[in-house]
Amino acid sequence: MLAVFVVWERHLSARPGGEPPVDPALYRSRAYTWGVILIAVAILAMMGVLFTMPQFFQGVGGTDAMGSGLRLLSLVGGLVIGAVPADRVARRLGAKLAVAAGFLVLATGLALGTATRVDSSTAFVAVWMAMVGAGMGLAPATASSAALSELSEEHSGIGSAVLQAVNKTGGPLGTAVLGSILTSGYLAGLQLTGVPAPAASAARESIFGAVAVAGRLHASALLQSARIAFLHGLDQALVVSAGIALAGMVLALLFLPGKERRPAARPVTADSDVVTSK
Repeated sequence: MLAVFVVWERHLSARPGGEPPVDPALYRSRAYTWGVILIAVAILAMMGVLFTMPQFFQGVGGTDAMGSGLRLLSLVGGLVIGAVPADRVARRLGAKLAVAAGFLVLATGLALGTATRVDSSTAFVAVWMAMVGAGMGLAPATASSAALSELSEEHSGIGSAVLQAVNKTGGPLGTAVLGSILTSGYLAGLQLTGVPAPAASAARESIFGAVAVAGRLHASALLQSARIAFLHGLDQALVVSAGIALAGMVLALLFLPGKERRPAARPVTADSDVVTSK
């Protein structure tokens, strides 16, 4: 379906008077094309935290929804820390190096997250989540600026819309992929020997089902097994997320232009010369 869409857009673009919703001319700019791709890669990597950590805080740490939300503030703080100086960093290093640096910080934070254990301190989790946020603040903001900076005024609206569409697609795709990895790791590590069939079925559904079953049966061994199994799945999801972030760093270094090129200025006309002289 995507291939058919591309062919149809090219057909509309070549036809006299044709107005394709997504003009293929957008992708003549390497900065725009790879900027959009790198934003999607960053969103994919970040979903490893957004999807898994609320479950960790509530299922393993025993907090409620409000407590989970408060612990996620370190991620938000990191986003601010990374996004606020992103423009200055890009001007000093160039878009290529700034985006690559953001992905490196993101990957480092995700890699540190794999050391999270049942008894890990709140401070440790907050530190590595803040690093993830800082990487996310720097990489996508700079990639977005690099993508949109070369677009003409005519293409700026559709260019921004495509960027947002890719952004919104990356979230569900990342949740599906990393959620499957988390679930696979959880089920592989879960020990249900001696647990009644209905209770075992509920425990397999999620960490929350296992916690509820363990509470009803007063089965501390099941509770401990579920928490360790969830951490096993969490580690695997974060490793994959870190790998995605490293791939984003490599793609940025290989394909993102080193210097931004602004759209050519509109030629000065005789009328504008008159206005300027006046």
